[in-house]
Amino acid sequence: MTSLVSEPPSRLLEPSRIELGKGRLWTHRLRGGPLLLSCTAGAVWITREGAPEDVVLEAGSSYGGEGRGLLVVEALEPAQIAVARGEAGKTLRAALAKARGSWLVLLSLLALYVIWGSTYLAVSVALETMPPFLLAGTRFMTAGALLYGVLRLRGAPRPTLRQWGAAAQVGVLLLVFGNGFVVVSQQWVSSGVAAVVVSTMPLWLALFATARGRSAAGGAPAGAPAVSRREWIGLLVGFAGAALLHLGGDLHAAHAGALLILLAPVSWALGSLYSRSLPLPEGPMAVAAEMLAGGAVMLGVSALSGEHLAAAPSSRSLLALAYLAVFGSIVALSAYTYLLRSTRPAIATSYAYVNPIVAIALGVLLGGERASATTWAAAAIVGAGVVIVSRR
Repeated sequence: MTSLVSEPPSRLLEPSRIELGKGRLWTHRLRGGPLLLSCTAGAVWITREGAPEDVVLEAGSSYGGEGRGLLVVEALEPAQIAVARGEAGKTLRAALAKARGSWLVLLSLLALYVIWGSTYLAVSVALETMPPFLLAGTRFMTAGALLYGVLRLRGAPRPTLRQWGAAAQVGVLLLVFGNGFVVVSQQWVSSGVAAVVVSTMPLWLALFATARGRSAAGGAPAGAPAVSRREWIGLLVGFAGAALLHLGGDLHAAHAGALLILLAPVSWALGSLYSRSLPLPEGPMAVAAEMLAGGAVMLGVSALSGEHLAAAPSSRSLLALAYLAVFGSIVALSAYTYLLRSTRPAIATSYAYVNPIVAIALGVLLGGERASATTWAAAAIVGAGVVIVSRR
């Protein structure tokens, strides 16, 4: 007969109480740590995998066990049991969960730093044989359709008509203007300079969000300065870096369309802020709907503006397009969404001051671009401004 014992309290966690109706079963697989099971009311029958005999517990008696195996408890009459599991098992599980979370955070950050930093070079390659809005529209329609299909197969509900309308509004701000202006400008601006300008987005977002929050709270007249002294310093430092690109000549181009890139981070910041008050679909379905809606508008703009393929796209451009759709849109956006849920915003948006360095380096090493001292200095100054604004 298996003995009835009490485990040392120091090794066990606070017990959880379980109600069992007559004939109901409760099972638990032992994984090496201690377990103390007490019958506080009624009577239960216990059998354990590997144990020679069964045990009957009545109110007031307890059963202790260690090792491994399946434990089965059946109520002989309406009963209540109290189960205290070992600290060692829970501590190990918590440590494993924490380690897994840390690795996911690191992998997600690496994905954002490398993938989003490399998309500027990928856009430059794709633009070699594809017009800008046709390129961007195809990218987001493809990525949106793939993500939408996967989510529907996993049981995600279809967006409602109202949600599609909200996704279209955000998609236009984020993708058509935010990303579209970048792609158009990269016909005349290097990938490194484009990345530096786009990295000012968190500065615009901080400015718009703080001003909107103060106005909504009624704490100051609409339009009054709402940022703190530290935030003003960060904003001024960051914008000084963007100004250096223009004054230093790196943003100078024969075509005025190159200057559209200055509006891209402004539109992305407005779209990010505006999306918080719109009835978007839940979870990743919002991203899929935004990409489908924004991609459709981009293809419409492409048709209305008379874009066409002079010849079949090169294999380099098609590979770059596939990379942008799968990695730049689906993988990186999923990593960004995970970071927003699992870390502080300052960590999730840290890509803003890493991407320019990655983009400049890849442009020089793989794209045959030249980065001036002005570009490197501007990247460092903008990064410093983003760090100042993001600190809490």
